[in-house]
Amino acid sequence: QFKNRAEYMDALSGQILQRLRLRTQRETRGYKELIAAYGYLESQLEQSRKKISWLEYEKEKPKKDTENGSEVEDTALKAKLEELKVIQYELNDAIKKKAEYADKVCSQADALKKMEEDLGLSQTRCNELETLNKALQEKLTTAEEIVTVLSRTSETQQVLEHKMKEAEDLNNETSVSKKLLQLTRLKELQESVGIGNKKVPPLKGGVGDMSGANEKLGATPSFVDDVVIYPATPFDSLEAHDVEVSALCFSPDGNYLATGGGDKMVKVWNVKQDLRTADLKCSLSGSGGGIMSVQFDQSSKTVLAASNDSMARIWTIGDLITRHTLAGHSGKVMTAKFMEDNNKVVTGSHDRTLKIWDLQRGTCIRTLFAGSSCNDVITGKYLGSTIISGHFDQRLRFWDERTYNASEIALEGKITSLDYLPERYLLLCCSRDNVLRLVDLRQNSVTTTFRADGFNVSLDWSRACFRFDCVNTHLENVLRVICVHVCHKWCVWVWP
Repeated sequence: QFKNRAEYMDALSGQILQRLRLRTQRETRGYKELIAAYGYLESQLEQSRKKISWLEYEKEKPKKDTENGSEVEDTALKAKLEELKVIQYELNDAIKKKAEYADKVCSQADALKKMEEDLGLSQTRCNELETLNKALQEKLTTAEEIVTVLSRTSETQQVLEHKMKEAEDLNNETSVSKKLLQLTRLKELQESVGIGNKKVPPLKGGVGDMSGANEKLGATPSFVDDVVIYPATPFDSLEAHDVEVSALCFSPDGNYLATGGGDKMVKVWNVKQDLRTADLKCSLSGSGGGIMSVQFDQSSKTVLAASNDSMARIWTIGDLITRHTLAGHSGKVMTAKFMEDNNKVVTGSHDRTLKIWDLQRGTCIRTLFAGSSCNDVITGKYLGSTIISGHFDQRLRFWDERTYNASEIALEGKITSLDYLPERYLLLCCSRDNVLRLVDLRQNSVTTTFRADGFNVSLDWSRACFRFDCVNTHLENVLRVICVHVCHKWCVWVWP
C-alpha cells in the first residue's frame, strides 16, 4: 500500500535497480578475469600513448638542438627512439592479446546464449510433462471412481438377488402357514368330538445320533424319562404378527412374552398365571427392518431387539419409548444380548463384526472383527467376562471382555443359534447341516450330536434352546427346537 504515486515510483525504481544489479552480477560472474585483463590492457595502452606523445615531443626537440649544433642531445634522442620501438612492440602485443580476449568473450557469450536456449526448452518440456501428469492423474481418479461404482453396483445386485430369494422363501412359508392353520382348525374340530391329549413316544430318531456321545459322554442320564409327554394341541393360539414370527423370549420373571416378526414390530404379551394363555400388553414400533432377536433385561422392564436395518433398539415397556438406537453395523443385525450388568449390550451382524455398546454413553466402545457373519451370541453372569459367538464359517469364538482376545472351536456346520446350560457347562449349537451339537466347555469339544429323519435347519436364524421342567424336585433337561422357521414340516422337535 502506497500513499501516493511518488512513493510507488520510488519503490518501483528501487526494485528495477536491484534487479539490474543482480542481472549484472549474474552476467559478469564468468567473465571477471577477462574484464580485468581487458581493463589492464586499456590502461597500458593509454600509458603507451602518453609515452609516444612525450617521445614525439622529445624527438622534435633534438632537431632544434641539432640545428643549434648539439650532438650530445642527438645521441640521447637515438636512445629514446630505441626505447620507443620497444614500447611499440609491447603495444602491438597488447593489442593482439586484447583481440584474442575479445574473441573469447564473444565465444563465451554465444555458449551462454545457447545454454539459456537449452534451459528454456527444458523448462518448456518440463511444463508439458507436468500437464500430461495432471491429465493422467485425473484419468486415473476417474477410472478408480468407475471401478468403485462398478463394485458397488455388483454388491447391490447381489443384495437384490438375496432379497428376492428371501421374499420367495417368505412367500413359500406363508403358503405353508395357511395350510397349517387349516390343519389346526381341523384338529380343533376333531378334539371337540372327544380327541384329547395323548402320550406319544419320541420321534423316530429323536434320541439322536449318539456317535459323539460314545467318545465323551456315555449312556443317557438316569433322570431322563424314556417317554416325553406333550400336548396334542396348543394351549392357546395368538395372531401375533402380520407375517412370520422370527423371535420370541420370556421375561426373567415369567410375566411377559416378547415376540418379533417380519412386520418390523416387537409385541409384548401378558402371560396368565396358568401359563397357558396370554393377551397383548403393548406393541413397540420404530424398527426399520424385520426383527431377528428379542431379549428382556433382568428387571423385565426393558426389551432389546435386533433388526434387519443394521440396527438394534431398546424400548421401555412402561412408556413404550425407544431409549436407545444402536447404529453402526453395515449389515443386518442377527442378534443382540444384554451383558451381565445390563449397562452394556453386545450385537452380532452379517458385516462380520461384533460390537459392544455402553448404554450410559449411548456409544459403541469396542468393535470385534470376527471375519465371518455372526448369527448368535451368548453372554451373562454364568460366563463371567466371556462372550461366545457362533458364525457362518462353522466356528465358535470365545472373546475375553477384558482383553478382547479370541479363541476358536471349529465345528462341521454353519452355526445358526446358541444356548447355554450353566449347570452342566454345556453349549447347544444349531447348524445348517441339520445337526444339533452339545459342546462341553470344560473340554472344549463336542460330546453329543442330535439328528432325526425330516429334521431340516432351513434358515440362518433357526433357533434351538434348552427346556427346563421341574419334576420330583430335580431338574430334567430336554432339548427343544422351536420350529417357526427351522423345519419344513412346521413342528417342534424334542430330544431327551
